[in-house]
Amino acid sequence: MDGIRCFELMEDLPPEGVAKAVLLRWNGARYVRSKDVIEVRDFVQVHGNRGDRGYGIHSPESGYWEALAGLFQQAPTVYGI
Repeated sequence: MDGIRCFELMEDLPPEGVAKAVLLRWNGARYVRSKDVIEVRDFVQVHGNRGDRGYGIHSPESGYWEALAGLFQQAPTVYGI
């Protein structure tokens, strides 16, 4: 397995469906978008909306990136604190 990676949905992911996502990378302070676009498949009743983030793993058995657990929305940016 390629390991667990964080991703951000580029489109809605329906239950038991497929959606495009971008892999995220850690820059030492926060996750930032990479140029790597993947296709995430839902095998565990995970679903989400465009912009939601989650964790996935690439499975050599299926050949797909598989969403793990629940997706989460990005926290809104707060200025002036």
